[in-house]
Amino acid sequence: MEMRKLVGTIQENVRKYGMGATLHDIECRVVNKVAHFRILKGMTVRMRDVKDPGLFEARGFEARFVGEDELAKLAYNGTHDFSVKFLREARARGDRCYALFDGDALAAYGWYSALPTPIDEHFVLHFDRAWTYMYKGYTAPAYRGKRLHAIGMCRALRAIAGEGKKGLISWVFSNNFASLHSVMRMGYRVFGDVYLLRTAGGRSFTYATHGCREYGFWVESLDTALGVGSKKQMSLP
Repeated sequence: MEMRKLVGTIQENVRKYGMGATLHDIECRVVNKVAHFRILKGMTVRMRDVKDPGLFEARGFEARFVGEDELAKLAYNGTHDFSVKFLREARARGDRCYALFDGDALAAYGWYSALPTPIDEHFVLHFDRAWTYMYKGYTAPAYRGKRLHAIGMCRALRAIAGEGKKGLISWVFSNNFASLHSVMRMGYRVFGDVYLLRTAGGRSFTYATHGCREYGFWVESLDTALGVGSKKQMSLP
């Protein structure tokens, strides 16, 4: 059954994204059998990069930054993919949540940060403060397929640009082809890659390509900060 599912996934990827992308996905899967390995595609979007004016329109939805009390209620509810613990940590950094509401129902949201932000329990992302980091986008199942993730990002981009920021900076896993296609169609432009490796022995390593330097975009290993692992930053000439 698992083999049949894998073959189906490969066939679907070849059909949608081509043989090169499919081979890359297979390589990532093979490496992850022996170590945790990821490639992040770093990207930015400015107001001028968004060519579809419809992505700034949230017809039928209320679009805004969400207050802390509202988020606390949603976190305790436990139905929108963020916990009370996450909310406390995000608020401690000063992160903000931009959301789309259908009446009282939360339809979609994304988080926006001006400070180094954890990717997971092992890695923290750093970036140039001239940009705002967008992360943890989520659309409730009942509202998927309506481009609300892109609309929320564009609305937040407009608000953040009005505050004097250059735009949004973010990343997508290199083998998440559907998300890559979606955000690039919206207007995001890829500038470089960051490689993350965590071995079975618990050592973590990171490496950022040359294109990341202009954006101050690199990932710190928390194991390194604790004196456990090591990290490699932007070292290309």
